[in-house]
Amino acid sequence: MMKPLFPSLLISCVALSPSWAQQIKPLELNLWEGNPPGMVAGATPGADDGTGRVRNVGIPGALVYLPKNIPKEGAIALIVCPGGGYTHLTRLVGADGAVGAFLPEGVVVISLKYRTTPPSTFVDADALEDGKRVVRLMRHRAQELGVDPRKIGMLGWSAGANLALNLATHFDEGNTSSTDPIERESSRPDFVVLLSPWPSKRALTDFPVPKNAPPAFIASAKDDKTAPVTFAEGIAANYESAGALHELWVVETGGHGAFTIDAPGEGGKWIARFWPWLRKLGIRQ
Repeated sequence: MMKPLFPSLLISCVALSPSWAQQIKPLELNLWEGNPPGMVAGATPGADDGTGRVRNVGIPGALVYLPKNIPKEGAIALIVCPGGGYTHLTRLVGADGAVGAFLPEGVVVISLKYRTTPPSTFVDADALEDGKRVVRLMRHRAQELGVDPRKIGMLGWSAGANLALNLATHFDEGNTSSTDPIERESSRPDFVVLLSPWPSKRALTDFPVPKNAPPAFIASAKDDKTAPVTFAEGIAANYESAGALHELWVVETGGHGAFTIDAPGEGGKWIARFWPWLRKLGIRQ
């Protein structure tokens, strides 16, 4: 059994979001039993800076929120990667609003506490390892958590979308000879949701889309000055060239926060567009 990583977050969870947190306490998991690969000496799990942003994450983990009613056929698992430019994690507790939106729908929500800089000095690579590991972990524990291992998706905003894109283009099928049973699992998500995807000073060529890339729901705003719409359009073009399933949705306004859940404007209603897309994939009934 994996030990809790950051029990203090349960207290802040209740304080910040009483409407649901008083009823549902997340499971708090380490991603690795020992040190994660590439761990910086002296690293810590980090802490909330008092504004809802978690900084200095050197030891990754996850908050797992379980719905009251798990479908008999197994729940969809949605791994949520908060944004923050890889320097912090915005609203890690509650998965940046995803818990309130998806838990009532019977979806298991996992808020990923991926590594940031500082302390990481290779944050893109470290966060990718964290992303791979959490997908493997959810597959390994799918039966225990009531998850359908064929319905594990990853959602991210901004830098979180960068991580999800990185995983969607650099996943593997697992190491069958590993002594760690978790590492034998595939790290390929069954779908990804890229909201306001941020390049992180990387080019589209750094994200080569394979034919078997997980289906991607991509959303961007034309007036986003932080994550240019051209980057989202380039991702969609690469998906098209690879023959991989995807949907690109571009809205006129809303800026970098256009797809914040329940934000004013068209983008804030993205979930209403997302459900039919999941049904088309056969993931949502």
